[in-house]
This record gives sequence, C-alpha cells and structure tokens, in this order.
Amino acid sequence: MTTTLLQVDELRIGFRGRREVTPVVEGISFHVDRGEILAIVGESGSGKSVTASAVLGLLPERSSTVSGSVRFAGRELLGLSERSLNTVRGSGITMVFQNPLTSLDPSFRIRSQFLEVIRSRRGVGEEEALAVASRWLETVGLSDTERVLGSFPHELSGGMRQRVVIAFAAVNEPDLIIADEPTTALDSTVQKQVLDLLLSLRRDRGLSVLLITHDFGVVSHTSDRVIVMRAGRIVESGRTADVLADPRHDYTRTLVGAVPTLGSRAAAAGAVVSGSSAGVTTAGVGAGVSRPPAGAATADGSGADEDALRAEHVVKSFDVGSGRRRRTFRAVDDVSFSVRRGEVLGLIGESGSGKSTLARIATGLVPPSSGSVTVFGRSAEQLGSAAERRRFRRDVQLVFQDASSALNPRRRVVDQIAIPALRLGVATSRAEAREQALSLLESVHLPRSMGQRYPHELSGGQRQRIGIARALSARPRVLVLDEPTSALDASTQAQVLRLLHELRDELSLSYLFISHNLSVVESFCDRIAVLDSGALQEVFPAEDLASGERGPVTRGLLDAVLR
Repeated sequence: MTTTLLQVDELRIGFRGRREVTPVVEGISFHVDRGEILAIVGESGSGKSVTASAVLGLLPERSSTVSGSVRFAGRELLGLSERSLNTVRGSGITMVFQNPLTSLDPSFRIRSQFLEVIRSRRGVGEEEALAVASRWLETVGLSDTERVLGSFPHELSGGMRQRVVIAFAAVNEPDLIIADEPTTALDSTVQKQVLDLLLSLRRDRGLSVLLITHDFGVVSHTSDRVIVMRAGRIVESGRTADVLADPRHDYTRTLVGAVPTLGSRAAAAGAVVSGSSAGVTTAGVGAGVSRPPAGAATADGSGADEDALRAEHVVKSFDVGSGRRRRTFRAVDDVSFSVRRGEVLGLIGESGSGKSTLARIATGLVPPSSGSVTVFGRSAEQLGSAAERRRFRRDVQLVFQDASSALNPRRRVVDQIAIPALRLGVATSRAEAREQALSLLESVHLPRSMGQRYPHELSGGQRQRIGIARALSARPRVLVLDEPTSALDASTQAQVLRLLHELRDELSLSYLFISHNLSVVESFCDRIAVLDSGALQEVFPAEDLASGERGPVTRGLLDAVLR
C-alpha cells in the first residue's frame, strides 16, 4: 500500500504585469508517493521550475499569484507564513536549484556554508559536522574534500558546485527532495553517480524525489512515473516505461524524437560511404542540417589551413587554502591543441577536469601561468594598444556555462545584448545596437518582445539563448561555447545546435565546444579532445568516439552514458 507524501491539486500560477496577470501554470494536479521518484519533463518555459518553486512557497508574493492546493504529509502549504514554511523546508522538503551558483554564498567558503547547514539542523559540534560534510562530499563524487571545503564557490567548476548543492540538500535526510535539473552541469560519469545516489537514498531511506528535467536519459534511468508539461498544462502522464515506449501525445513524441543518440554520427558516415545517402545529417540534434567537413582539419590538428585558435603548452595553477593548508592546484597541465578555421572542436571530460578554466584562458579572461593561446595568430598578452585588444575581444567570445550569473539582473535583455556591440565598435549608435540585438533574439528563436524583460523573468533555457545572442553581438570569428545547451530541453537544444550550424556556415565561425553530453558532441563536432585532471588525453575524429581504440578515460565516459 502506497502513501501519498505530496498532493498538488488544481495548481494555478500567474505573473502580474502592469495591467494583467499572465498565467504560466493552469490547473495542474499530481502526487508523489513516499519512496517514489516522479519526473516532470517539458520544454523550457513549460512551467516545470515555477511549479517546483510554488510547492515550497518560493515565488515572490508581489509579482505572482498562486491558487489551488499543495499538501505535504497531509499539511496544507499554500497560505502558510514564512516562519511556518521554514519548519518544512530543510527537514521535510529540500530543493536543488537549476543554478547552483545562486544557491551558494559567494562571500563564504564551502566549509562555512556546510557547517551552517548541518549545525542548524543537527546541533552537533564543528568537528563532527566537518566529518559529516566530508562524507557527503565523497558520496556525491568529490574526493578532494579538503580542497572543496576550503574553496569559495567561484573557485569550483559548475559541475563541482552542483554536487556541493546536492550534498547540502541531502545531508539532513529530508523526506522529499525537489531536484530542479540536478545533473544539468554534470558529465556522464558524475551524472550517473548522482542519480544512483538518489536511487540509493530512495531504496535505503524511503526518500521521495520530485525530479524536474529535460533529459530523457535521466527520466528513464531514475523515475517511476513521468509527467509531461507544455505551456503550463499536463499533456501526458503515466509510468515512465510506458510513456517512453509508447508516447500517446504528439508533443511527447516530438520531445522523445528530438533526443540525440550516441552512435548516430558514425552510422550516418557509414551510410555515406556505402552510397546510401547523398549527404550527412545528424540524428536528433542535426535533423535536416548538412555537416560540411572542417576543411583540411585532421585528427592531430595538422593541415594547411590557418588555425583559428591554438593553445601551446598551457598551464594554469591556483593557490588554494590558507596558512598551513595552502597548496598549489594545477587546473590545466601542459595542454596543446588547435581549432582549425571553420572547425568545431569538442572538449569533453569529467566535471573539474579543467574544461571551463581552459575556456576562460582561450578567451583572454584568465591569463595562463605559462604557455600561450593565440587567435588567428594573435595572443592577448602580446597586444599593446586598446584598439588591438578590442579587436582580439571581438574575434573570440565566450558563451558561459552559467547563463544566470553571466547576465546583469538589473538590465533589460535587449540592452545586455546591445552593450558588447557598442563597446567593441560593431554598432555606431545605441539605436543601431538595439535593433541588432532584437534581430539576434529572433536568431536564437526568441521573440523580439523578450528584449524588454529582465533575466529573472526568463526560464533557464531562455537565459542560455540570451547568452548566445550576446556573444554573437560582437560578430566574433571564434566562439568558445562552455556547455551552451546544458540547460535546454531536447527540442530547444536541437534548435540551438541547428542555429549554430547555420551561423558557422554563414559567418565562417570556428567553435571550441565544451560539453558533457557525448551524444551532442559526437553529432555536432568535427574532432573531439578529452581532458582528465587538467591534462589532454587524446584527440580524434568525432565519428571515432565509440571506437574500440579509445583510451580508458574516454571509455569511462562512454560507459556512464544513460541510455
């Protein structure tokens, strides 16, 4: 006999505008049983995250309206005071947010924040609390606990921050975890570890999970039941195996069909060799998009064409800790590679392997400790005049992994896209820059009207597309894309990747594409480079990703892919 832990009935959510209330969730009902994992899946903007926030009373009262019923363990939560809700939050229900950086205080080390989380609920001493913190960090895949505890949030990679937040949520053993895209920033290996952790907590402690995700691999691997949302409504629900095997709603079939599959690139290449196809198109992410070869690019980076971006013996070291615990950590260890003109080079590796640090070095945001990075033969360190530095910054732009923290919460979207064009001389007037910004919104499949919104009014996927539009406003020749689709559902991901294909062809762009999604990397990239603990392991053509010749690091990533 099952017992319902969370019961949601006729939940309606709207956002107040100047003249009217815009509905975003329209009368949905669902339940989560004790010991059950329920997944809610849908496109960005479908109402998934807003629903999760409403359950815990996290929506702002002044700008939102919430009606219906949300009952947890028989207790009505809607209408409770903040003080009463705080008796439920943390011990009864905890939440893992989509953006881990907003869940962590940038002013304090992880050690201090973990101590506060544990001691506020358990009433234990500092030594015991630190021991508990270390055990949970190891549980979520962070073995270097001393370094993590001694770090500030900005000193950790996106994947490492996400694992810290998951440890925060689970450490006090709540009855229900609401996990809003909990594995978005994680590589396949750590993603599977975290999901298996949730499964083990469910098995051993009866934990329930309300899982918000756009990843059908996560849904298939983890959940018992699934709800499909579209435009604030539930369009399909049922047992996960039944819905994925035989989706009944057209929208569900579209979402399932948009999921890229590992091995599709090699299969397509084989079809061309055998003469059964006139051109290469990638399944899922590249439906209908031809993939021209990357000119003279070869597996070892050699060729007659000019390098768009070249890294030579790049090293980046950081000092971590303080006092007797101070030590040097090498995030990037003697890495050399090149991105050919017009090529897409994929960069994969576990969270914390140095991918994001390398991205910042490549774009001149962080100087290397040694070695050099050049863009079309020019290095940021060698440029003297302001005009030369401005030209370099126009040539190479970065799309950040964490779109929320990369956007200014106090500026409207249109201005944030327009500012780089003005500062770098792409536009000569504010009016011209704003018009270009509105056109870029349409290019990334967003309406021009969204230019008048602020970042907090957008979904995670919408913010990510804003970040891509802002990078394009400088008219770069090289884009460094740090997990550009990690926050996107399958169908939106496919749209953005098709757009990036078109932009590469139309604007002669070159991409350094960083991702943990191996299916996307295989389909989208020309070559793939593998990082592990800051060191480059191997570089090979994308169609050879699943080859038996791959090294142990690559094989480990492949074996962890959820299918």
